[in-house]
Amino acid sequence: MRRNISKYSNILITGVTGLIGGEILRRLHARGHRGRVWALIRPSDGDSPAERLRERLDRSGELSATAGAADAVAGDILEPFWGLSGANLAEITESVDVIIHNAADTSFAAHRDTATTNVTGVRRLIAFARGCRRAPLIAYMSTASNVGRETGRCLSEDDGCRPANEHFNDYKHSKAVGEQELRDSGLPVLTLRPTIVLSAGLPDPVFARQILWCAPLTRAFGALPIDPNSRLDLVDVGFVAEATLRLLECPRRTHDCYHLSAGTTGCVTVGELERIVARVNRRRTPLRLVPPAGWRPSLHRAAVDTPLRKRVFRSLRHYLPFLNMDVVYDDARLRAVVPAAELPVRPAGEYLPELLALIREKAALREACLP
Repeated sequence: MRRNISKYSNILITGVTGLIGGEILRRLHARGHRGRVWALIRPSDGDSPAERLRERLDRSGELSATAGAADAVAGDILEPFWGLSGANLAEITESVDVIIHNAADTSFAAHRDTATTNVTGVRRLIAFARGCRRAPLIAYMSTASNVGRETGRCLSEDDGCRPANEHFNDYKHSKAVGEQELRDSGLPVLTLRPTIVLSAGLPDPVFARQILWCAPLTRAFGALPIDPNSRLDLVDVGFVAEATLRLLECPRRTHDCYHLSAGTTGCVTVGELERIVARVNRRRTPLRLVPPAGWRPSLHRAAVDTPLRKRVFRSLRHYLPFLNMDVVYDDARLRAVVPAAELPVRPAGEYLPELLALIREKAALREACLP
């Protein structure tokens, strides 16, 4: 049974203090949505859910334009009934039509138990949705790279979600497990798989360096074990948020899973990105990008030979497998619903300089300790 949202749908959204969830909420409000919208937010550091919501919308630079975008309700996706209680629980379970689940732990670090958030949160979602009167559609924000270790391919949606495969880190594996459990639940689900999402258009340095923290630090190196011809599937957050809402609004979806991707025509190579970074960094000597097969121990010792380089490389190694995958994600399904002429993928060269200008080296070094 396929469902779509209307202007009057009642919607519960998680992860609205994050990059993607906040932009989905902002665009939903800009559409003049008339139904109820609840933003499930965990109180933290003495800030109420409403205060955290205002802070997030302010980071998009449009706080005044988004006043009243949602009712901020206290909750926790790791708790039974997602931590809702009393009147909020009764109202939402009685009237919610769509649940957009964005909340996730996106850390690549091995010491973080990402499965606690990403799998347990989904299990709580399944139990919660089964208690809702209207059997709401669940829009689950997964990740395109939940397929596991792959190289040199253009992957379709049918290739993805492989919990049994070997994965580069616990985050990717946990997203595959969560997606599979949602599929197996029998609940109505629309799975969305974004690729690498950048915060283009948001004047916020924290969002900028979440993915790009390593870019200004590459000036510390003369060489790195990265294939310059490896393709990367980059999309901006505005594209992801708009594509999500377009898919949810479409009454003629023929699939229940979609890549939110640049695809083969919109992808870029690492070498192309390096040239952009070099211009912003005003680098005089080009960074030598060496395919991993040619990265010898002697070259590693020469390239990673100072305390600063060793410190940065320890964090960078979590990301090297993804930079070298040379994998892109087919966008044919998405384009059958949302043509490229209506929603193009912005070329990375248009917005990367602006994002890189937001990142200060000291802040990037701090981020290097928290991959």
